[in-house]
Amino acid sequence: MGTIVGNVITALSGVSIRADEAYPGRRIPALTGPVAAVQLGKMDRSVRTTAVKVVIMSPSSGGGSLCESTALRAIEALQKMGGTCVKDLCKFDEMADVFYIGIEAEFFGTAMENKWSAGPGYAITIGQQPMEQVISFSAQRATSDEVTEIADAAWTFTLEELLSPGTSEPPDPVEPFTLKVTRNNGVEEFTGCRWTSHQRQDTIRGVTQVRKGTAGGRTVMGFL
Repeated sequence: MGTIVGNVITALSGVSIRADEAYPGRRIPALTGPVAAVQLGKMDRSVRTTAVKVVIMSPSSGGGSLCESTALRAIEALQKMGGTCVKDLCKFDEMADVFYIGIEAEFFGTAMENKWSAGPGYAITIGQQPMEQVISFSAQRATSDEVTEIADAAWTFTLEELLSPGTSEPPDPVEPFTLKVTRNNGVEEFTGCRWTSHQRQDTIRGVTQVRKGTAGGRTVMGFL
C-alpha cells in the first residue's frame, strides 16, 4: 500500500511533471524543465484530513509563465485525486535561479490510505453534476408559528463551497432540482429543491460560496 505522498508523485508523473519526495536540506539540482518537490503536510486525525505540500520549480529560462502553467496542471491532477488545493503566487529565487510556486492540497483520509476524497467524507450531487468543492453541508427541519408539527415542516439546507484559484465553477441547476448526499452505506436525497440565498466572499484561499435552499421532500436509501 502506497502513501499519499507516493500517490501524489505518481499522479504528477502521469501528467508529465517530473516529481520526487522533498526533504529538509536537499539541494535543488540543475533544472532543464519544471519539477515538483512533494512532502507530507499537516495531519488532523480528529477530522481525518491530510495535507500534502507541492512546490513547482522551473528554470528561469522558461519564465514565470512556464511555472504557472505547470502548477495549474499539477492542481488538475491533485483535484482528480480528490484534493482541495490552495496555490501561492509565483516567486523567483535568485540564488537558485528558478521560479517556484507552492501548492497545498488537503485530502480527507489518513496518510497511509490508498484513496482519498475532498471534504468531510461524503459526496454531493446536484442533478447530474458532482459538486467537487464542497466543504460543508447541513440540513434542518424546524417548526414555526404557522407550522407546529415537525412532520409538516419544510426542509432547509446550507451548502458551503471553496472555489480554489484556477478551478471552474459548475453552472447553476434548473429549479426545482434534486440534491443527493452519498455516504459509504447510503444516499440521502432531497427533492423539489430551490435556492433561497446566495453569498460569495473573496478570501486568500479562493472564493467561499454559501448557498441556502429549501427542499420539498427527503428520502433515505440505505444506512447513513
